[in-house]
Amino acid sequence: MIITIVGGGNGGHVLAALAGATRGVEVRILTRRPEIFAEGVIACQRPGIGGGPTVHGTIDRVSSDPAEVVPGSHIVIWCGPVVATRAVFKDLAPFVQPTGTHTTYVGCLFSQGCVHLLAKKELGAHVPFFALQSIPWLCRTVTPGKMCEIVGRKHYTNVACHRVNFTWLRRALEDIIEVKLIRLADFAAIVLNPANQIIHPARYWGIFKDWDGKTPIRGEAVPWLYRDFDRVSTEALAGLDVELQAIKSDLVTLTPELDLDPIMPLQDRIIAQYGDQVADKSSLQTVMATNQAYSMAKTPVVALGGGVAPNPRHRVVQDDIPHGLCVLKDIAERLQHDTPWIDRMIVWHQELMDKEYLVGGRLIGKDLAECSSLSALGAHSLSNIGHVDEPFIPCRL
Repeated sequence: MIITIVGGGNGGHVLAALAGATRGVEVRILTRRPEIFAEGVIACQRPGIGGGPTVHGTIDRVSSDPAEVVPGSHIVIWCGPVVATRAVFKDLAPFVQPTGTHTTYVGCLFSQGCVHLLAKKELGAHVPFFALQSIPWLCRTVTPGKMCEIVGRKHYTNVACHRVNFTWLRRALEDIIEVKLIRLADFAAIVLNPANQIIHPARYWGIFKDWDGKTPIRGEAVPWLYRDFDRVSTEALAGLDVELQAIKSDLVTLTPELDLDPIMPLQDRIIAQYGDQVADKSSLQTVMATNQAYSMAKTPVVALGGGVAPNPRHRVVQDDIPHGLCVLKDIAERLQHDTPWIDRMIVWHQELMDKEYLVGGRLIGKDLAECSSLSALGAHSLSNIGHVDEPFIPCRL
């Protein structure tokens, strides 16, 4: 089996190492920095999966040109930030079209928003596509191109598919990622995922909401992203989770054709996926603060005048507003839902990003086209939250 990994970040390093150590798998990497993989071997330390032994994966081919690594691949999997997904799909499109008896599956190691509609638009509806609801492990790059580490592992992750033989895909991937894969009936649970798209905005706002936009912050004064999770961040996160669950509740009635059962309240979802890695399960705040898998995450910042400042270019901002909360807000507007917490988070973050999505409480800003929402991707039905094609029975509001 030939697997091409797109992206040389944390997830790409781990997937390449694990795949390269799996018998019968040829590993290729498509990256802007092929030179860092010159040694052709990546070691992966695995303290986050019971202290398992370090594995060494062989990399067979690396390039910055998709024409050199994508053709002939059985699986091509994007492992980078959500914000770059549209551009990556455009680059992959000429090389993944089904030809004769060969079919290439294109997937995302982690996905957000209406990624299935984005795939249809950029790759074509005939290209087999799959998306993992959550990355299988919390991980980090130790030495670029040489060493990575799994900090924490989920017990399972859900997968949504379009034109994919899931039985084959599961067999192909489970041996590599060492995490159970569960098939979703559609993509709704990815669009409404109670995960990064509510966690990161709540926490980033909680840490930096009082910053004046110009004064450097002492680096040592910036708390850890999760282990220092505080009451203010928890209040925002709980509010976002309530609004997300209210959207789900209405959709259960209005779009019974969608599978919405996997969309659990955030606290329940984290406990289900991480189990005993969560030391204190008594409240949302303690779940966030005591999850061992989260413990090494630092708060993203940029240098500013001898100190630091929030980083508007980081994926915790760039992914989770246009491809997270704006997607949820778009659905809420169709449902005529008030979403004060979602609105507050979008407004604060868009000012940090120098973007305009929400104006006067409505999604009418000049930058909406870059979102991966239903409206931005031209979808007319709420059923498109889960399906690529228009449903036979339209949803009536």
